[in-house]
Amino acid sequence: MGRRVLLAAFGFVLACGARTALLPGGPGGSGGTSGGSSGGGATPLAVKCTAALLEGAPTPMQGYCPTQANQASGNAPASPQIAWYVIPFGIDQPEDFLPAEIVVDPAGRAYVAIDASPLNPTGSPNQIIAIDPDGLVAWNTSFASTVSSLTLASDGRLWVMGLQGQASNPACENDGGVTSAGACAAFLTALSSSTGDVVAELDVLVPQEPYASAVGYGTMALAFDGSFFLGSASQDTPGGGVAHASVDGALLWQWPELAQDEGFQLLPPLLVGQDDGVVALGNGEILRFDVGGNQLWQEDLDAQTAAIDAQGDVVALTSPTGDDLALVTVDPTGLVVRTVALGAPQVNATQLALAGDGTTVLLLANEVASPGLTKAAVQILAIDTSGQTRWTTPLDVTLEYDPAALTTHYGLFVDGAGTVVVTAGAITGIDLSTGAILWTLQPPNAHACLRPAVLGAGGAILASQCDGTVFLARDP
Repeated sequence: MGRRVLLAAFGFVLACGARTALLPGGPGGSGGTSGGSSGGGATPLAVKCTAALLEGAPTPMQGYCPTQANQASGNAPASPQIAWYVIPFGIDQPEDFLPAEIVVDPAGRAYVAIDASPLNPTGSPNQIIAIDPDGLVAWNTSFASTVSSLTLASDGRLWVMGLQGQASNPACENDGGVTSAGACAAFLTALSSSTGDVVAELDVLVPQEPYASAVGYGTMALAFDGSFFLGSASQDTPGGGVAHASVDGALLWQWPELAQDEGFQLLPPLLVGQDDGVVALGNGEILRFDVGGNQLWQEDLDAQTAAIDAQGDVVALTSPTGDDLALVTVDPTGLVVRTVALGAPQVNATQLALAGDGTTVLLLANEVASPGLTKAAVQILAIDTSGQTRWTTPLDVTLEYDPAALTTHYGLFVDGAGTVVVTAGAITGIDLSTGAILWTLQPPNAHACLRPAVLGAGGAILASQCDGTVFLARDP
């Protein structure tokens, strides 16, 4: 088992670019009632995340917390308009790049990861771009391969997962993160959020025999003490698993163990509860582990997506018959405590968010592909703690061509004051109590597909588009 901590950059291509002038933004939203949410208002529904994330960051990671409840602690705008948009890296061929990943710190600086897709013949560029609250580019750091799982840690550093460490690790072959000793390597890199310089690097070697075909560890989540939970996904069977590494990269445990003849087609991301228990999804099953790596239970529920609520229960959207949908709640002991039947809607993309009052919000989308433009019938459902559907709000949307997976066409989160923010062709604010549409915001480029919006500082939202546009909207 190897480990190391490097306090300087090794073999990285660092491009600290000049600050780039922003493009003028114009009004982008249609009028609507303001609702109860604004950047400076109360956040009665916020549930504190216990992971070692940066205090006050509106979007410290995707999903806002390792519980993946899509619950933001701050508030979204009440009637947003586009304040600025910028194209720090123009994209002519959307299929050549993966959907951008965005996190935002307490000062409002956004960190945007742009990675080459498997269809990109050059495999580059792969980069993280820091954009200040005024829309100016602060720095740009490039990488030899893709990075993901952007996470703003409690010490202010920006952690990312990738294969960057291979160039400086003689024990590793340049073969998808699999070492010559049959170990999968997770390469974790910390950047200075102020400069983009590399300040630490961890190589976590996870023995994987006989699963050496697994393609590295591809998802990461921080625990309460700042240690790392890692999840691997493989296109092969068997393959994939879960591991826990200390703050200095030492392997604490892995599942499956080497003696186990098991494989697991993990679906990212990992879910980490407030007690640092881990939940993994794959093959339609849900597995739960305690902080020591002991498997507590395994349920075959045909789960599509899931999150952990404030009580530590797993809330999962399932398809038990292949057509019918159900919302299933499983308590920490593995007991199914509630099943809510949702009928058999035509659905090919889903999102899930858990509000602080216990309401579950679902996005159910049915895309019908067509050349150039795609039509989608979208339903947003709110299900209360008794299992009753409080409201259903339909959205009839038109999507620009997007080569990425269907789930990346949509976004969903609930803010701390009770606004549901939906991304589906446009960005829409919905009142959590009534299902009323509060506002709708169109992206600045009407001819480029829209990626999921995230919460910014001071009651703003940020999103990206397939042409490389990044934009911010806030109340006038």
